[in-house]
Amino acid sequence: MTAAPSGVTAAVSAGTRLFNRGRYVEAHETWEAAWRDAPVEDRGFLEALIQLATGMHLRVARGATRGAVNLLGQSLVGLDDYRPAAHGVDVETLVGEVGAFVEWLRKVQRPHRALDGRRVPRIQPCH
Repeated sequence: MTAAPSGVTAAVSAGTRLFNRGRYVEAHETWEAAWRDAPVEDRGFLEALIQLATGMHLRVARGATRGAVNLLGQSLVGLDDYRPAAHGVDVETLVGEVGAFVEWLRKVQRPHRALDGRRVPRIQPCH
């Protein structure tokens, strides 16, 4: 049995609220649960969001730059297929914010909790 597209959209929305509050592990779990039953055409998008949440958790909670850059880069590749928007998410803006964050991480290389907090990407709704 597969989830209806509205189920995927609801899961994306719920995970987005968690992600934007910095609750990356819970966002990951929400999106992963939806991924299991999602239609094939939605799995790539959910996988990209899962990688995004995991990459942000690695950076924010653990200070792991290399792992975060790797996962965030994979997320960007996956999100690219869903531009400009998917399931209520402004993918175009998200790709820009995540890309800028990855470039900044490559420059600073080590954790800067205060500066990281000002630069973390947020998931914006479509307009």
